[in-house]
Amino acid sequence: MINWHAETMRRFEGVSNETLCYIILDCKRAISAMPDNPKAGQYMDEIHYAGMELKARGARYIAPN
Repeated sequence: MINWHAETMRRFEGVSNETLCYIILDCKRAISAMPDNPKAGQYMDEIHYAGMELKARGARYIAPN
């Protein structure tokens, strides 16, 4: 059985750089809006994994307008 973390990292390999940047922005907004949300840790993991994937591609996070 694959755990959520491994599955998320694998899923992020198949999305565009723009989508990864949007995921980072969306997670940051969710944490900012409700930092005590029980899923805040998961959102932080998604930010981390999206950033790792961008770095592996030689790309950088650019916030969408």
